[in-house]
Amino acid sequence: PILRMAKAKAGPLVTDNGNFIIDVDFGIVKKPSEINKKILMIPGVVDTGLFIGMASKAYFGQKDGSVSTR
Repeated sequence: PILRMAKAKAGPLVTDNGNFIIDVDFGIVKKPSEINKKILMIPGVVDTGLFIGMASKAYFGQKDGSVSTR
């Protein structure tokens, strides 16, 4: 887990509601609903960035500037 740092000021990024954002790479997630539920049960967690059942397509920016979809 990595605390997201602000780009326009020194220190961590703070949301409009005064919360911090933690970035985590879980690798390949086979059961995103279960992980989402477990994360939300952690005291202090407000929400996740998992869009379960909300998207039919995802866009991925590649290092070479191209975009792939799934």
